[in-house]
Amino acid sequence: MTEESPGNLRQRQAAATRQQLLDAACQVFEEKGYQATSVGAITDRAATAHGTFYLYFKNKEDAFCQVMASVIIGDLANAIHATPGDGARERIEQTIRSFLGAYSLHTGLWRAVLEGALQSPRVQEIWLELRRQIIHRLAEALEGECAEGHVRPIDPLMSAHALASMNEWFAFTHLVLGEPPGAEIDANNDHAIGVLVDLWYHALYGEVLTDPGPPPEPTAPGAAAL
Repeated sequence: MTEESPGNLRQRQAAATRQQLLDAACQVFEEKGYQATSVGAITDRAATAHGTFYLYFKNKEDAFCQVMASVIIGDLANAIHATPGDGARERIEQTIRSFLGAYSLHTGLWRAVLEGALQSPRVQEIWLELRRQIIHRLAEALEGECAEGHVRPIDPLMSAHALASMNEWFAFTHLVLGEPPGAEIDANNDHAIGVLVDLWYHALYGEVLTDPGPPPEPTAPGAAAL
Protein backbone atom coordinates (compact mmCIF):
# COMPACT_ATOMS: atom_id res chain seq x y z
CA MET A 1 0.00 0.00 0.00
CA THR A 2 1.41 3.38 -1.00
CA GLU A 3 1.94 5.74 1.93
CA GLU A 4 0.24 9.12 1.53
CA SER A 5 2.63 12.05 1.06
CA PRO A 6 2.77 14.70 3.80
CA GLY A 7 1.59 17.34 1.32
CA ASN A 8 -1.55 15.43 0.38
CA LEU A 9 -2.29 14.69 4.03
CA ARG A 10 -2.04 18.40 4.92
CA GLN A 11 -4.35 19.28 2.04
CA ARG A 12 -6.95 16.77 3.17
CA GLN A 13 -6.73 17.99 6.76
CA ALA A 14 -7.06 21.62 5.63
CA ALA A 15 -10.10 20.77 3.48
CA ALA A 16 -11.69 18.91 6.38
CA THR A 17 -11.08 21.83 8.77
CA ARG A 18 -12.53 24.32 6.30
CA GLN A 19 -15.64 22.15 5.85
CA GLN A 20 -15.95 21.79 9.63
CA LEU A 21 -15.91 25.59 10.00
CA LEU A 22 -18.32 26.04 7.08
CA ASP A 23 -20.78 23.55 8.57
CA ALA A 24 -20.53 25.29 11.93
CA ALA A 25 -21.05 28.71 10.32
CA CYS A 26 -24.14 27.41 8.52
CA GLN A 27 -25.61 26.14 11.79
CA VAL A 28 -24.88 29.34 13.73
CA PHE A 29 -26.18 31.67 11.00
CA GLU A 30 -29.30 29.49 10.77
CA GLU A 31 -29.91 29.77 14.51
CA LYS A 32 -28.76 33.32 15.31
CA GLY A 33 -29.11 35.26 12.07
CA TYR A 34 -26.48 37.42 10.40
CA GLN A 35 -25.98 40.24 12.88
CA ALA A 36 -25.96 38.17 16.08
CA THR A 37 -23.45 35.64 14.73
CA SER A 38 -19.83 36.16 15.74
CA VAL A 39 -16.58 34.52 14.68
CA GLY A 40 -16.25 33.22 18.24
CA ALA A 41 -19.64 31.51 18.05
CA ILE A 42 -18.58 29.78 14.82
CA THR A 43 -15.23 28.57 16.18
CA ASP A 44 -16.87 27.40 19.40
CA ARG A 45 -19.39 25.37 17.39
CA ALA A 46 -16.60 23.96 15.21
CA ALA A 47 -14.38 23.26 18.25
CA THR A 48 -11.43 25.02 16.60
CA ALA A 49 -9.09 27.78 17.70
CA HIS A 50 -10.24 31.33 17.02
CA GLY A 51 -7.22 32.03 14.80
CA THR A 52 -7.92 28.96 12.67
CA PHE A 53 -11.01 30.70 11.29
CA TYR A 54 -8.88 33.34 9.59
CA LEU A 55 -6.87 30.74 7.71
CA TYR A 56 -9.99 30.03 5.65
CA PHE A 57 -12.19 33.15 5.83
CA LYS A 58 -11.44 36.86 5.85
CA ASN A 59 -14.20 37.73 8.30
CA LYS A 60 -17.79 36.90 9.22
CA GLU A 61 -19.09 38.41 5.97
CA ASP A 62 -16.79 36.18 3.93
CA ALA A 63 -17.92 33.09 5.85
CA PHE A 64 -21.57 33.94 5.25
CA CYS A 65 -21.00 34.52 1.54
CA GLN A 66 -19.38 31.08 1.32
CA VAL A 67 -22.32 29.57 3.20
CA MET A 68 -24.66 31.23 0.69
CA ALA A 69 -22.64 29.83 -2.22
CA SER A 70 -22.53 26.28 -0.87
CA VAL A 71 -26.00 25.99 0.66
CA ILE A 72 -28.51 28.57 -0.56
CA ILE A 73 -27.30 28.95 -4.14
CA GLY A 74 -26.73 25.20 -4.42
CA ASP A 75 -30.22 24.43 -3.17
CA LEU A 76 -31.92 26.83 -5.56
CA ALA A 77 -29.79 25.92 -8.57
CA ASN A 78 -30.75 22.29 -8.13
CA ALA A 79 -34.37 22.98 -7.25
CA ILE A 80 -35.78 25.50 -9.70
CA HIS A 81 -36.89 23.50 -12.70
CA ALA A 82 -39.90 22.42 -14.67
CA THR A 83 -40.28 19.43 -16.96
CA PRO A 84 -40.56 20.38 -20.66
CA GLY A 85 -43.76 19.27 -22.29
CA ASP A 86 -45.99 19.54 -19.25
CA GLY A 87 -49.00 21.81 -19.36
CA ALA A 88 -48.68 25.44 -18.30
CA ARG A 89 -50.31 24.96 -14.91
CA GLU A 90 -48.21 21.88 -14.19
CA ARG A 91 -44.98 23.75 -15.08
CA ILE A 92 -45.94 26.62 -12.80
CA GLU A 93 -46.68 24.21 -9.96
CA GLN A 94 -43.35 22.41 -10.40
CA THR A 95 -41.43 25.70 -10.31
CA ILE A 96 -43.23 27.03 -7.24
CA ARG A 97 -43.09 23.70 -5.42
CA SER A 98 -39.36 23.45 -6.09
CA PHE A 99 -38.76 26.97 -4.80
CA LEU A 100 -40.78 26.57 -1.61
CA GLY A 101 -39.21 23.17 -1.01
CA ALA A 102 -35.70 24.65 -1.20
CA TYR A 103 -36.73 27.64 0.90
CA SER A 104 -38.25 25.54 3.69
CA LEU A 105 -34.99 23.60 4.15
CA HIS A 106 -33.18 26.63 5.59
CA THR A 107 -35.68 29.24 6.74
CA GLY A 108 -33.19 30.59 9.31
CA LEU A 109 -30.59 31.14 6.61
CA TRP A 110 -33.11 32.96 4.42
CA ARG A 111 -33.82 35.30 7.33
CA ALA A 112 -30.05 35.81 7.64
CA VAL A 113 -29.79 36.55 3.90
CA LEU A 114 -32.37 39.30 4.16
CA GLU A 115 -30.67 40.68 7.27
CA GLY A 116 -27.20 40.44 5.71
CA ALA A 117 -28.28 42.01 2.43
CA LEU A 118 -29.32 45.15 4.33
CA GLN A 119 -25.91 45.37 6.03
CA SER A 120 -23.39 44.06 3.52
CA PRO A 121 -23.10 45.19 -0.12
CA ARG A 122 -21.32 41.92 -0.93
CA VAL A 123 -24.10 39.77 0.52
CA GLN A 124 -26.64 41.92 -1.31
CA GLU A 125 -24.86 41.55 -4.65
CA ILE A 126 -24.54 37.76 -4.32
CA TRP A 127 -28.26 37.46 -3.61
CA LEU A 128 -29.22 39.85 -6.40
CA GLU A 129 -27.07 37.96 -8.88
CA LEU A 130 -28.76 34.68 -7.93
CA ARG A 131 -32.18 36.33 -8.30
CA ARG A 132 -31.21 37.73 -11.70
CA GLN A 133 -30.28 34.28 -12.99
CA ILE A 134 -33.61 32.79 -11.90
CA ILE A 135 -35.65 35.79 -13.07
CA HIS A 136 -33.98 35.96 -16.48
CA ARG A 137 -34.73 32.27 -17.06
CA LEU A 138 -38.35 32.93 -16.20
CA ALA A 139 -38.42 36.05 -18.40
CA GLU A 140 -37.05 34.08 -21.37
CA ALA A 141 -39.77 31.47 -20.90
CA LEU A 142 -42.46 34.16 -20.70
CA GLU A 143 -41.10 35.89 -23.79
CA GLY A 144 -41.37 32.65 -25.74
CA GLU A 145 -44.92 32.08 -24.47
CA CYS A 146 -45.86 35.61 -25.52
CA ALA A 147 -44.36 35.17 -28.99
CA GLU A 148 -46.37 31.98 -29.49
CA GLY A 149 -49.56 33.65 -28.29
CA HIS A 150 -49.97 31.40 -25.26
CA VAL A 151 -49.68 34.28 -22.77
CA ARG A 152 -51.49 37.58 -23.02
CA PRO A 153 -49.24 40.55 -23.97
CA ILE A 154 -47.02 41.41 -20.99
CA ASP A 155 -43.59 42.82 -20.25
CA PRO A 156 -41.69 39.51 -19.73
CA LEU A 157 -38.86 40.88 -17.58
CA MET A 158 -40.98 43.06 -15.30
CA SER A 159 -43.56 40.29 -14.99
CA ALA A 160 -40.82 37.81 -14.05
CA HIS A 161 -39.55 40.20 -11.38
CA ALA A 162 -43.05 40.71 -9.98
CA LEU A 163 -43.96 37.01 -9.91
CA ALA A 164 -40.61 35.97 -8.40
CA SER A 165 -40.88 38.69 -5.75
CA MET A 166 -44.36 37.49 -4.84
CA ASN A 167 -42.95 33.99 -4.30
CA GLU A 168 -39.98 35.22 -2.27
CA TRP A 169 -41.87 37.54 0.04
CA PHE A 170 -44.73 35.09 0.50
CA ALA A 171 -42.22 32.37 1.42
CA PHE A 172 -40.53 34.66 3.95
CA THR A 173 -43.69 35.95 5.63
CA HIS A 174 -45.45 32.57 5.60
CA LEU A 175 -42.64 30.10 6.32
CA VAL A 176 -40.37 32.30 8.46
CA LEU A 177 -42.76 34.73 10.18
CA GLY A 178 -45.82 32.46 10.25
CA GLU A 179 -48.17 34.89 8.50
CA PRO A 180 -51.12 34.90 8.33
CA PRO A 181 -51.51 33.88 11.99
CA GLY A 182 -53.20 30.54 12.39
CA ALA A 183 -52.75 29.55 8.74
CA GLU A 184 -51.88 25.91 8.25
CA ILE A 185 -48.25 25.27 7.27
CA ASP A 186 -48.17 21.67 6.10
CA ALA A 187 -45.03 19.66 5.45
CA ASN A 188 -45.46 19.72 1.68
CA ASN A 189 -46.70 23.35 1.48
CA ASP A 190 -49.64 22.09 -0.59
CA HIS A 191 -52.09 24.80 0.43
CA ALA A 192 -49.61 27.64 -0.09
CA ILE A 193 -48.52 26.20 -3.43
CA GLY A 194 -52.14 25.93 -4.59
CA VAL A 195 -52.77 29.59 -3.81
CA LEU A 196 -49.59 30.76 -5.58
CA VAL A 197 -50.19 28.55 -8.62
CA ASP A 198 -53.71 29.91 -9.00
CA LEU A 199 -52.47 33.51 -8.84
CA TRP A 200 -49.61 32.88 -11.28
CA TYR A 201 -51.77 30.99 -13.74
CA HIS A 202 -54.54 33.57 -13.89
CA ALA A 203 -52.07 36.45 -14.02
CA LEU A 204 -50.41 34.96 -17.10
CA TYR A 205 -53.16 33.06 -18.87
CA GLY A 206 -56.33 34.72 -17.64
CA GLU A 207 -58.35 36.89 -19.98
CA VAL A 208 -58.24 40.64 -19.54
CA LEU A 209 -60.89 42.96 -21.00
CA THR A 210 -59.19 45.31 -23.44
CA ASP A 211 -62.27 47.56 -23.68
CA PRO A 212 -64.42 47.35 -20.57
CA GLY A 213 -66.84 49.90 -22.02
CA PRO A 214 -68.28 53.01 -20.38
CA PRO A 215 -68.97 52.96 -16.65
CA PRO A 216 -72.61 52.37 -15.66
CA GLU A 217 -74.83 55.36 -15.15
CA PRO A 218 -75.12 56.39 -11.51
CA THR A 219 -78.37 55.35 -9.89
CA ALA A 220 -80.52 58.13 -8.48
CA PRO A 221 -81.33 57.92 -4.78
CA GLY A 222 -84.37 55.77 -4.26
CA ALA A 223 -84.34 54.49 -7.84
CA ALA A 224 -83.61 50.95 -6.74
CA ALA A 225 -86.89 50.90 -4.85
CA LEU A 226 -88.93 51.90 -7.90
